Amino acid sequence: MDVRLRRVLLVLLALGLAVGSLVACRNETQNIIRRSIQDFTNVRMYITVYAYDGSVVFEGLVDGKPTRSTATSDSGNEPQSGSYVFWYDERGRYHQTSLPYVVTTYDRGVAQP
Repeated sequence: MDVRLRRVLLVLLALGLAVGSLVACRNETQNIIRRSIQDFTNVRMYITVYAYDGSVVFEGLVDGKPTRSTATSDSGNEPQSGSYVFWYDERGRYHQTSLPYVVTTYDRGVAQP
């Protein structure tokens, strides 16, 4: 077998194994991998949080990536649930909200060319 052909087959096999392992990963593992790639590529993300009347409540830089989650708690016999988003800012402070929000890769407060 030709050396070039062996190399191509080896690369294809490695890619196939990598894709197969990602597909087999749990959702949280895939999120961790995606966040690692995002941290490595140094993509900056910005979040804008809105009040229900449409006014801006918070704007800021996100350290890493915002994460959506759903909380369920038992109070008495009736379970109550709700979804929220949480993130860390550039100073390492934790933020969490259930208000409407927009995440972008650019600062919406700065005029864009």
